[in-house]
Amino acid sequence: MSSSSFRAEYDFLGAVQVPREALYGAQTQRALDNFPLSGERTIGDYPALVEALLRIKWAAAEANRRAGLLDAEVSGAIVRAAQELIGQGACRHFPVHRLHGGGGTSANMNANEVLANRAEELLGGRRGQYRRVHPNDQVNLHQSTNDVYPTACRMAVIASRPSLAKALERLGQVLRDRASRFRDEPRVARTCLQDAVAVTFRDLLGGYEAALARSADRIARDVDELHAVNLGGTIVGRPQDAPEGYRKQILPRLREVSGNPAYRLAPNLFDAAQNPDGMVAVSSGLELLARALIKIAKDLRLLSSGPEAGLGEVRLPAVQPGSSIMPGKVNPVIPEFVIQCCFQVIGNHAACAGALDHGELDLNIWESLLLFNVLDSMRLLANAAHTLAERCLEGLTVVSESNRRNAQSIIPLLTELVKARGYSAVSRVCREAGGNVQQIRELLKKEGWT
Repeated sequence: MSSSSFRAEYDFLGAVQVPREALYGAQTQRALDNFPLSGERTIGDYPALVEALLRIKWAAAEANRRAGLLDAEVSGAIVRAAQELIGQGACRHFPVHRLHGGGGTSANMNANEVLANRAEELLGGRRGQYRRVHPNDQVNLHQSTNDVYPTACRMAVIASRPSLAKALERLGQVLRDRASRFRDEPRVARTCLQDAVAVTFRDLLGGYEAALARSADRIARDVDELHAVNLGGTIVGRPQDAPEGYRKQILPRLREVSGNPAYRLAPNLFDAAQNPDGMVAVSSGLELLARALIKIAKDLRLLSSGPEAGLGEVRLPAVQPGSSIMPGKVNPVIPEFVIQCCFQVIGNHAACAGALDHGELDLNIWESLLLFNVLDSMRLLANAAHTLAERCLEGLTVVSESNRRNAQSIIPLLTELVKARGYSAVSRVCREAGGNVQQIRELLKKEGWT
């Protein structure tokens, strides 16, 4: 690019060349130089975070104006800029690497600069001038990255949960439908992969549904706890770092601009700066959900194994050929897709758990890692649940002949006989037969028990 394609901006480190048409400014440009993308994702790839940052700045401008701390014209321009950007999609203006260093400073400044430049334009100025609206002095007034960014992260997770909840509800509905359809289809339960007792497919599928519903409830409760935010706690939780008038206004304004009345101030702002365990609790719930889905998907692979040398008790929809060399082979690719998504979620949680205990002293700076792993996990699990429901379970069928035969195997029969004859008597027959199934059946017939 020619020199005319850039504008010069300045921070305390010196001059920075910023693309002339960019809505962001110097600190965002430094982040682009310091944290090269190399094809990786930006904060702009997470619209829920971008919108949360803009709404927080909107709320802060209103709070400062109502407290008499910010000129009404400037506040109005910041609010108009935020509303405009939310309405038209602002993500392209947020190019910073999602895992930038500095505890979210680059993300916060990206928002400050974008809003300052657009507000400057609305007041008749030009991008990069900052004569009427400065990123730090007006847009970031009485805020710190340390209270803005954690709050935005929580808002992004809260906004993202409904998609996962919807996918889980759909999966639960499909499981209920299948359980109802196959409520009278017998199958042999297995413990330690060995025959156990006779049950029905309603019993199995109902267990799956209950586990998923419990996970969904757990995640909902943990996400709800994220409504406790530290906005107004500024740097590390010291109240004196923001005027009382602003602190009284900021949470009501946040509730107003977000349309969510549940936001409340964290009871201990120092704790909130140090310990993002609420985010890790959400990640933990997502990991538990992933493990529940893995269990279901593995069961489906086992039950559908075959077609002749496996269990062959259910059939999954054939969605693609299973081999480049073996004609007729069909693999359980949807359960395998689900399992891999869930493996990734487990890895995401391992990173989140590490971020919790590596938050040294007065501030945990790993909010980016926590947020993006949680959001990625939510997206992976929503996709996995939706795909499992629509591409697999909805078309699942039961192989009645195999199941009825297996449900009449020897262990279920012996277990039923215990009720009438007692464990010792039935065990004696098994001992006399030396564990040979055919001989057990013959002795039972000889005893007149079958």
